[in-house]
Amino acid sequence: MLCQHPFSWVRNPYGRVSPAYRHLVDFLKKQKGQIDHLILLGDIFEFWVGYRHCVFSAYLEILETLQQLHAAGAKIVMVEGNHDFHVGSFFSSNLNSTIFSDDGQLQLGTNRLYLCHGDTVAATPNYLRLRRFFRSSFAQLLIRILPPDITWRIAEILGNISRKQRHKKPQRQHILPEQSITQYAQHQFDLGCDTFICGHFHQAWHHQLDNRQIIVAGNWGETYHYVVHKDGKFSMKQYQPDTTN
Repeated sequence: MLCQHPFSWVRNPYGRVSPAYRHLVDFLKKQKGQIDHLILLGDIFEFWVGYRHCVFSAYLEILETLQQLHAAGAKIVMVEGNHDFHVGSFFSSNLNSTIFSDDGQLQLGTNRLYLCHGDTVAATPNYLRLRRFFRSSFAQLLIRILPPDITWRIAEILGNISRKQRHKKPQRQHILPEQSITQYAQHQFDLGCDTFICGHFHQAWHHQLDNRQIIVAGNWGETYHYVVHKDGKFSMKQYQPDTTN
């Protein structure tokens, strides 16, 4: 029977070998043979675009771990984020993943899930224009032409700029736009979905709206939240990493 075991969402570890990255790999290794589905809500990598015949070496361990989960029977669903998109052939061919480039619906038993990364929920027009460009066929062509080392270097520069901006306004990271999320979710409920699930907002939030559920996964790099679906019910969990090593 589908999903007799934990069904986990994890998001937003850094691509470098950081404590968050290490804890994510350790956590996923413990799920081998224990889960039926693994849904990744985007920003699993600090930066990722999928080339046809290569992957970034910084992510080899987590990719190998995902392959082991897939080989053990877990179905992997990848929702692209604002740090990882055009995920490419590794996820489609090697992991046989279901890939949602924007959003999508997934039937889980009698429950219809609406899945999205969450970056469009309360986005500014400027951000949406930038997002459309990076996901355009033109941008994808540029990425294919550029050597991976150059693409990686560009991503490092953009990542450093983004981190500096966040440090200037750290309080903005702790404001959860609950009203915008609720309105966005209500629209999906009106279209027939039962549960709304996203990431992106760096906070964990589990809200009941009538008989429907709104779930925002937390920041794996800070609070290590994930969500479990078991026996037809969702619950928010918090991983306790081993920090002794």
